[in-house]
Amino acid sequence: MKRVYIQQNFIAHYRKAVFELLSSNREFEFTFVADSKSDTPSMKVVEWETSRIRRQYARTAILKLPLIPALFWQPGVITSVTRDKPDLVIALGNPYSLTTWILLLIGRLWSVPVFLWGHGLLKWESGPKWWLRRSFYKLANGLLLYGDNAKDLLIKKGFDSRILKVIYNSLDFQVQEKLLNEITKSELEKFRSSIGVNDGEGLIAFSGRLQRNKNLGLLLDSAGVLRGRGRIVHVALIGDGPERPALVSQAMKLGIVPQLHFLGESYEERFIATAFMASDLSVIPSGAGLSVMHALGYGLPVLLHDRPEEHGPEWEAIREGETGFFYRYGDVNDMADKIEGALFPRSKKAMMKEACIAMIRERYNASAHANAITSAVTQALELRQQ
Repeated sequence: MKRVYIQQNFIAHYRKAVFELLSSNREFEFTFVADSKSDTPSMKVVEWETSRIRRQYARTAILKLPLIPALFWQPGVITSVTRDKPDLVIALGNPYSLTTWILLLIGRLWSVPVFLWGHGLLKWESGPKWWLRRSFYKLANGLLLYGDNAKDLLIKKGFDSRILKVIYNSLDFQVQEKLLNEITKSELEKFRSSIGVNDGEGLIAFSGRLQRNKNLGLLLDSAGVLRGRGRIVHVALIGDGPERPALVSQAMKLGIVPQLHFLGESYEERFIATAFMASDLSVIPSGAGLSVMHALGYGLPVLLHDRPEEHGPEWEAIREGETGFFYRYGDVNDMADKIEGALFPRSKKAMMKEACIAMIRERYNASAHANAITSAVTQALELRQQ
């Protein structure tokens, strides 16, 4: 059986489903080499003892030097790869990972294919930053990308389309489907009632850490604009963070305190599912990523701003009028207009629900994600044998 080693800084909880599928693959022996602790304080990791992920331990060190971004160093990964000599390596597609640079050089010296797994390009780049990224990517045998836009940008930059493999991203859609079928209409009505949402009023959900860069103030401003129009929109925030006091203060100034609901940080999926399924719309004011997948998986359309280069690749799942909407970047009134159109005189969620779920079922799920990775590995190893 061919062996594939996958380098990760740590194994995030949302990766559990796809990594377990890869670990149970009967064609390849996938092994994940990672730290057991997160290098991101707000990111929960998979519990190693209870998961079925095949893994080896490698501590992640963060090197902070003046004038340059933080560098990542995992000497244990180098040890594992040089000792075990896998048939293919999938490394972090981050040029600030010193480990990845060494893995790329080892791959060249030993003729071991090395793939980079990452964003690729989110927007057009030039200058020294692009020169570094281009040199990094050129050393790889292939790039595993989260989205089609990254592939298009890299082709325009001169990369061969044959080495660019779009694998998308995923959460555990099997769990989401189970909850979609289990949670009853009466439970959803009870949830809305419990936070004070009355008939004729709308409910918006946001899931994520409450930080300034999330630009949640824009969402509250829009709720204030809509209140002035006689439209009552409640905002439910799933998460916690340093911005909470500022949001409370802003809600008081806008006169929308009864419409703002802090649900707290939670990893209890049934609770999160209930909040999403009871809502009419998810609004992500900035930097959309996996939260798009989370909402769509529960049939909830998503509103994003119209600058895709400032989002993660998951923005590609939003199609205007089908799975969500776009508002003009930074425009409070346009956001308010889009929310009003989505929620009043009645919510458009019912007519968009199936398209939202279909997007996840067909593309952004753990099974499709694992199959795309396996397919890329198969092609690379077949080429190596020719």
